[in-house]
Amino acid sequence: MLDRAGTPAVVVTTTAFEALAHHEAHSLGMEDLPLLVVEHPLGGEPPERIAQKATAALAQLVARLGA
Repeated sequence: MLDRAGTPAVVVTTTAFEALAHHEAHSLGMEDLPLLVVEHPLGGEPPERIAQKATAALAQLVARLGA
């Protein structure tokens, strides 16, 4: 999706806030706003787990932006 300025945009959220992100996008009339959802939590995780989450997030980002 392109933002209002015509720039490709993706909203990054965690699973804990995914429903809220969908609700807010809908409230703003942006139902098709792509979400990049990362497994919650992020804080307190070991570096290896964060690396796994980052790798998964990158794959989502590429898919959402159509790169």
